[in-house]
Amino acid sequence: MDLLIWQKNQLLLLSSIAGGWLLLFLSVVVLPIWVKRQTHLQSLYSFFQRRRTFLLLLGVLLAVFIGSYGWLVLNRHARFNSTGYDLAIHEQILWNTLHGRFFATSLEVDNSFADHFRPLMAAFLPFYAVFPTPKTLLIIQVIALAVTAVPLFLLAELKLKNKSVALAIAAMYLLYPAVGFLARFDFHMGAIAVPLFMFAFLAMEKQRWKQATVWLLLALLCKENMGIVVAMMGLYAGIMYRQWRWGAAWLLLGSGAFVFTSFWLLPTIRGETLDAMERYAWLGGNTAEIVQTLFTNPTHVWDYLVQTDRLLYLVQLSIPVGFLNFVGLPELLIAQPFLMTNLLADHFCQPTIYCHYHAPIIPFIFIGLVFGLARLRRWLKDERSWQFVIMLILPLAMVNFWLDNPFQNTPLVPAALDQIDNAEVVKQALTAVPPNLSVVTTNDYAPHLAQREKLYIIGIPSQREAPTDPDIVFLNLYDQQYIVCDGFRAYVEQLDIDAYGVTFRTGGLIVIQRDAGSNEQFRDFVLNWNNCAG
Repeated sequence: MDLLIWQKNQLLLLSSIAGGWLLLFLSVVVLPIWVKRQTHLQSLYSFFQRRRTFLLLLGVLLAVFIGSYGWLVLNRHARFNSTGYDLAIHEQILWNTLHGRFFATSLEVDNSFADHFRPLMAAFLPFYAVFPTPKTLLIIQVIALAVTAVPLFLLAELKLKNKSVALAIAAMYLLYPAVGFLARFDFHMGAIAVPLFMFAFLAMEKQRWKQATVWLLLALLCKENMGIVVAMMGLYAGIMYRQWRWGAAWLLLGSGAFVFTSFWLLPTIRGETLDAMERYAWLGGNTAEIVQTLFTNPTHVWDYLVQTDRLLYLVQLSIPVGFLNFVGLPELLIAQPFLMTNLLADHFCQPTIYCHYHAPIIPFIFIGLVFGLARLRRWLKDERSWQFVIMLILPLAMVNFWLDNPFQNTPLVPAALDQIDNAEVVKQALTAVPPNLSVVTTNDYAPHLAQREKLYIIGIPSQREAPTDPDIVFLNLYDQQYIVCDGFRAYVEQLDIDAYGVTFRTGGLIVIQRDAGSNEQFRDFVLNWNNCAG
């Protein structure tokens, strides 16, 4: 009897779990015992006990991660699945800065410092100057996330006194779905903070306080809200290490930087309250009302927090590490403010692992895992019981990677590797767009047109009305994932019908330019609207 599709998938999944478990059992338990007993293999056994060997294996894991995710992000971009929000935003900032307009942008505000405090982006200018393409940012992000496994391995080795377990934890991190989706989804400075916080914690554990401070200062420069984590690390340093001098300094530095940037600098440059506050409007109209609701109406808040999507978010963060991050609760609490801001936000992208808002939480999930395992080892005492726990959670990480695979399409966010039908036509049309001229386009083509002073987006998720007199309008009428056909029509009908002409029109793709091209074709396009037929 033939299997149904779901039965085949289930069988494949169960076979993968069983195979992974068997492979792990052989590698962790049986193989070392067998090799140790073979006198002619003693040199091989000794080789696998050397620290240098584990570092070599860690390097292999990093290379596999960088190679596979590098391939993913580059192909995702090449297939027009990267987005204006936020890849085009970041590239336009670098391109404008490189051309003398410091952190200038046009997609949402006139200057990046009216939206986010991320001066560390300037450190990428030398790389972008040599390789002026959004691919540079994508690869930098992948490398940054991969490198995080190095301080994690060193921290685990330091706390657990076991190189094999430390390597397994590093592998779990590299398999962690939330890391993969963060690497996949365009470019965000929050991702750059992930290795910085991990290096900072490692330095703190080694009592290297000046070194830890440098890492935390760099993290502060990634984004305005990173000050929250720095402040929490200050509390942790004071309470857990009794280092109140450093702890108080970090607490004041982090909280001061967060308040200064979020509640004065950015709103002052922007000329209004940050739009992120709108995500908490269900709690109140301003900061004071939000805080009041949190303390005076806990039932209302609780009902919001126990919604299915938020519970799923918590499970997706914790189940790949077997919920052992909660045994490392003091370390996990460092990320608690970030976790709560995500859970409380009325925004589809925040309480999910498929976007980027979970980035500052990731280091402390794994730091909590390391410290949780250290506590568990002390409690269990029996070495075999502790190793059995490791054998349980590593296959769990593999299964979760299978179920939440960043190389496959997922809900809420743009596709991974889907290809639009007229991709070749789009590539031809891009060559017809002159450099430097202002452009209006949609979210998925903005990253390919960001090397200019003025770039605007129509359709979702645009947060700024596009001008009706741009130099270029670049539209793929067949691609309606961010704007419906009537939206295309509503915009082009606002253009001056006498001032624009068509410079490219084929296979659903139309490029309209002011004072250039065929005005007759543009008139025909507007006056004889064919419902996006091409």
